[in-house]
Amino acid sequence: MTFLLLLAVALTTATAENNGRRVLDKAANYIKKSGDVRVTFSATSFSGTDEQGTVSGTMLLQGNRFCVSTDEMQTWFDGKTQWTYVPENGEVNVTEPTEKEMQAVNPYSFMQIYKKGYRTTMRESTLRGEKTYEVHLLARNADNAAQEIYVDVRQSDYRLLCVRVRQDNIWNRISLKTFAGNQNFSASEFTFPKEKYPDAEIIDLR
Repeated sequence: MTFLLLLAVALTTATAENNGRRVLDKAANYIKKSGDVRVTFSATSFSGTDEQGTVSGTMLLQGNRFCVSTDEMQTWFDGKTQWTYVPENGEVNVTEPTEKEMQAVNPYSFMQIYKKGYRTTMRESTLRGEKTYEVHLLARNADNAAQEIYVDVRQSDYRLLCVRVRQDNIWNRISLKTFAGNQNFSASEFTFPKEKYPDAEIIDLR
């Protein structure tokens, strides 16, 4: 009887994990089929349960490239190098971001990591009046860049609605408001346009 109970638990856990990965596979495929993408979003940071601040903006996405625009800053990433411009101080920081840093900025970074290093579970839920699959990713290794991730996927078409990422005691929640696929961006959209900011001070931190 004990063996049968353990077997039932193991099978239930395996099924939940497979279902969660299957949902993420379909969400990743939805994004890939959409080509170049423009989304609007709001991002909120929490320390424990205390809200630290919220920003809203627009993201352009092309493969592993992205450009994020908010009132507070603008970020360009060409797949290797990232430029972050802060109008308030007129500075551009140039970096080559780590996986951990990418996960705090790009809500689609889960596409690169969910297949390994995470224990996956899933439940049905609702978000902003939409029926969703809520997929929970829990790191198997304490050294993982993100220890915990929640991904909310719309049931009707597997479109991503929200991502919550925990790094140490900090949670970053990125809610995706609108989604427009099949855009046509040039590569220059994802690199810092020096000619537009001739007076910006460039600080190379690589």
